[in-house]
Amino acid sequence: MQHFLSGYIEGYYGRLFTFEERLGIARKLKQIGASHYLYAPKEDPFHRQEWRKSYPSAWRGGFKNFVAQSRRMGVQVVPGLAPGLSFRYQSRADFNALLRKFGSFAAMGCEEAALLMDDIPVELPKQDTHAFHSLGEAHGLLLQDLWPRLRNLGFRRLWFCPTVYSDYFAPEGVTSSPYLRDLAAFIVPEIEVMWTGRAIVSREYKTEEMSQFKRVVGVAPVIWDNLYANDYCPGKIFLGSFAGRSKSLLKGCRGMMLNPTGLYQTDLFLLDLLGGFLRGFPPQKIWDRTVRTWTIPNEFLKIATFLESPFNRKTPSSGQVQILRQALKPLLWEWKSPLQREWYPYLYSLDADLRLLSRGADKPDEAWIRKKYSPILSRFLVGSAR
Repeated sequence: MQHFLSGYIEGYYGRLFTFEERLGIARKLKQIGASHYLYAPKEDPFHRQEWRKSYPSAWRGGFKNFVAQSRRMGVQVVPGLAPGLSFRYQSRADFNALLRKFGSFAAMGCEEAALLMDDIPVELPKQDTHAFHSLGEAHGLLLQDLWPRLRNLGFRRLWFCPTVYSDYFAPEGVTSSPYLRDLAAFIVPEIEVMWTGRAIVSREYKTEEMSQFKRVVGVAPVIWDNLYANDYCPGKIFLGSFAGRSKSLLKGCRGMMLNPTGLYQTDLFLLDLLGGFLRGFPPQKIWDRTVRTWTIPNEFLKIATFLESPFNRKTPSSGQVQILRQALKPLLWEWKSPLQREWYPYLYSLDADLRLLSRGADKPDEAWIRKKYSPILSRFLVGSAR
């Protein structure tokens, strides 16, 4: 029976961890029984924009130490490369550059690697249209050429993020996607294919979706879960339960990898929620327990619904506004912890938004609005209030 893959993706836009923080994440992964750390941050220029260039010597030393210490904890570090913005599919020079770069990771002690072709155009580059039937075929042939050579370098597994990594990019449906159909002909069991589900940020995952994916691609997917990601909406944070992910997924997919926020303490908190999922606990039960374990003040329970998930559209009634603002006071001004320091901007913004709904003496005036919000939003809010 194949081992269920689980862990953390450093794969977001906007932030980079230190190696000390990465080791802290690895320690949490060990604690919750997760197995993998996928290194694929979009802000690392050598991962994406400058993928042909070698990493600096000092960075390689730090990464090698990170890989070794993580392995001693039972956590596999998976280095990723994302060459899709400039990769030339007919170029042996580019192929050899990619192989050399992966070879450098092998020299740092890595036993697994990832090739990420996400967030690029779905169409073939014009110069390649005469050589390949589709982008899916080009990626499949690249994998077919690359994997045996990576295996010779000592890699045991290759992770792959396709360009069509969600139903969102397959408007004709997963079962009719030309890209996935052409890619599937080249997928072998040692290649793990990542998938975000029906959407880039999926409300839920169902086992029948996993079965459908397997029928098309030939392997069950590793879920790349963006539930808590906020790099596409950095003014928000999502801290709710791991809802919409039933324990039946533990048998329906190959793995569950969490791509969260890049806020260190917050991601440790969210990994505790993933740990509950891996143990098969109900999402709300594990969320309640995690909040208690982190000694978050009880007042948080009163306002948590407004920081729950990207699918929450709840707004408070006029009678709730002052109650919620009272609950926020100790969270803003009395609770002191590293986690609170990361959550402070979002708690403060929630309090400001609630005041916009205030009536009577506490109703904000134009000067207050212009002080709290950007000039563009202030102009809109002031105009709406008149």
